[in-house]
Amino acid sequence: MRRELARKAIHVSSTAVPLLVWLVPRPVAVAVLVPVAALALAIDVARHRIRPFRYHFLRRTRTLLRAHERRGLAGATWMALAYAAALLLFPKPVAVAAMLFNGLGDAAAALVGKRWGRRRTAWGKSWEGFGAGLATDLAVGLGMWMLAPAAVPLAGALLGALVAASVEFAPLPLDDNVRVTLAGGAAILLGAMI
Repeated sequence: MRRELARKAIHVSSTAVPLLVWLVPRPVAVAVLVPVAALALAIDVARHRIRPFRYHFLRRTRTLLRAHERRGLAGATWMALAYAAALLLFPKPVAVAAMLFNGLGDAAAALVGKRWGRRRTAWGKSWEGFGAGLATDLAVGLGMWMLAPAAVPLAGALLGALVAASVEFAPLPLDDNVRVTLAGGAAILLGAMI
């Protein structure tokens, strides 16, 4: 549980990114997020290819990494890439909502699921965690609907929350930081067309 708390602290602290995106002009946000995502990717590639770099990287992060992250990209790298992609692909309020779905909804699902999850699926997730993630995503969606109803209409907010929680819960192949962020944002846009 301690390791999961540390991992989810990163998720919750990532809410500083959508706050930055909300407060600064879009070109400034792009000028910050895209290079940060590129740097995160470069660090991850370097740790796989440069032995001394890998040693120092793992010394500081080993307890946070899951087994598949030791062989592939770290979850934080996927998150940086997903946040930059959301900003490039979606209108600013939609990108902010999509990032918050990941930063808050994913963290709520994991923490509640680990602590209070009793009814588990075959792939290890709990229905209690799904409920917590969905409730958090609904709160995010409704909050964004109140702040920017033209960009995040009610139908989009509700559909985005449902899709974000569902793709976090489902055993899908792509990293959940990418799935939650991009599927949640795309669902908001889809819901806006309904």
